[in-house]
Amino acid sequence: MKDTTPPFERVWALVRRIPRGRVATYGQLSELIDRRLTPVGVGWAVRAAGEDSIPWHRVVNARGGISTDDQHPGLQRALLETEGVAFDAEGRIDLVKFGWRPKKR
Repeated sequence: MKDTTPPFERVWALVRRIPRGRVATYGQLSELIDRRLTPVGVGWAVRAAGEDSIPWHRVVNARGGISTDDQHPGLQRALLETEGVAFDAEGRIDLVKFGWRPKKR
């Protein structure tokens, strides 16, 4: 049966499943919702959710970097570091080490 949940709500539900100390990419979330939103659309969904409703800081770009840092410079990185996520010298996260791999539901 096809999931008729609106795409933004599907993104929010997935982001809530990302555990502490792990990250997911915009593209990965797009794939998990059967590409009902592009990775850019996933970014819009994350931003639309509001800061306190989902762990938005656990979503990063395909290179393991922080895509936008204009509203609260350094906040996303600081939140991830408090969860044990490490950044390299270029400000990127090792997606093999810290990437979230959800179990199929």
